[in-house]
Amino acid sequence: MTTEPRSGMLALAARVASASRAMARVTGILIILIMVAVVIDAVLRGILGIAIWGVLEVGVLLLLALIYLGLPATQANRENFRVSIFADHFPTWFDRVNTWLLLAVQLAVLAILCWTSWRSAIYSFNRDEVSFGMVQIPLWPSRGMVSVGLSLLIIQSITAALEYALTGRHPYKVDIETELKGEIGKSDSDLVGDRK
Repeated sequence: MTTEPRSGMLALAARVASASRAMARVTGILIILIMVAVVIDAVLRGILGIAIWGVLEVGVLLLLALIYLGLPATQANRENFRVSIFADHFPTWFDRVNTWLLLAVQLAVLAILCWTSWRSAIYSFNRDEVSFGMVQIPLWPSRGMVSVGLSLLIIQSITAALEYALTGRHPYKVDIETELKGEIGKSDSDLVGDRK
């Protein structure tokens, strides 16, 4: 493969990883919103005996959304949980075969989940589906966020496979030497929100 298409593909992979990390920042905002709502509800209940209706329902829907919106960044950073008791001792050729097999299974499972979640989100939107509880909250926005998160996770997984094919960067292992080279010399304030 010539260097121009290869560098173009790697640049695309970097942009996808950047979008995944941006989506993870959105989850940080969602966590702040949940915390503020719960604190206000708890203070009002404790002091004035007034409950804010819908805080529990909205919190549950936002928790669901923030989990799925954070998954692509976890894949981009190679920070998924990984049990490597045996995998670290595989011969190199077997590790390559195993990695491609795992990527294929991962993409197949994600494709099924993504297809199902988009169907569910569209169904929820068309039917004006609402949550059970004191306050009826539309379900389609949270289902849509789950679908967006899964879609971006599929794209991130494909770019991880692309990086593995082009540069040998393992889709499931963090390259400790590369991580250390990027992090040495940075202050703690530089590291916050600047993981690459």
